[in-house]
Amino acid sequence: MKSLFGVIALTVSLTGTARADVISFSDSYAPGAASSWSHVFSLSRFDSSLGSLNAVTFNYGLGLSGSFRLENLEARPVTLLAQAGANLVFYGPVSRSISAYASASEAVGAFDGVADYGGLSGALIGPVTANNSNSVGPLAALADLIGVGRFTIDAQAFGSPTARGDGQLAADIVTEITGWISVSYDYTPTVRGLPEPATMALVGIGVLGMGGLRRRHVAGA
Repeated sequence: MKSLFGVIALTVSLTGTARADVISFSDSYAPGAASSWSHVFSLSRFDSSLGSLNAVTFNYGLGLSGSFRLENLEARPVTLLAQAGANLVFYGPVSRSISAYASASEAVGAFDGVADYGGLSGALIGPVTANNSNSVGPLAALADLIGVGRFTIDAQAFGSPTARGDGQLAADIVTEITGWISVSYDYTPTVRGLPEPATMALVGIGVLGMGGLRRRHVAGA
């Protein structure tokens, strides 16, 4: 009888097994040339019909690109330095900021008399690019993120490009800042009945177990 009970216990455990799963949603914003911007990101809530929410993780990041047109106005050769920088702040449940910086330099000659960002005294530097990303979580299940529809996260981006040399210079700078954010829901799916073929297979296991038990009983009679 112990063998039969073992088969039945195996059948019950297989039909009641639950596993953790993850579902993610994301949103991004790329406005083009802009040294600063504000944006409202939109993400899907967790659908409670999928199962029981265990934890929430946010991943977020920014991309930065800076193009520099520079002109040395000094009567001597110098090295021009271009630095692209930006900071992106997320509000709401994230409440985090992230920054990215990148730089490049170029040696140019003495001012050639024409501030056209060309010739011996001019330089076109870039695009100078940088990326950065981070995450917050896992956080405990947040009630505001459960349900139908979407929720929003406000964000603000601030560019901080700089250009310098050993003396005076003229500069024309174009900055592009992109931002993105995603939410990942760790959850335990709702346990549902097994499909019919799987159910029949488990019944077959039980029948085979009972048959084996009967044969052993007859042999021992």
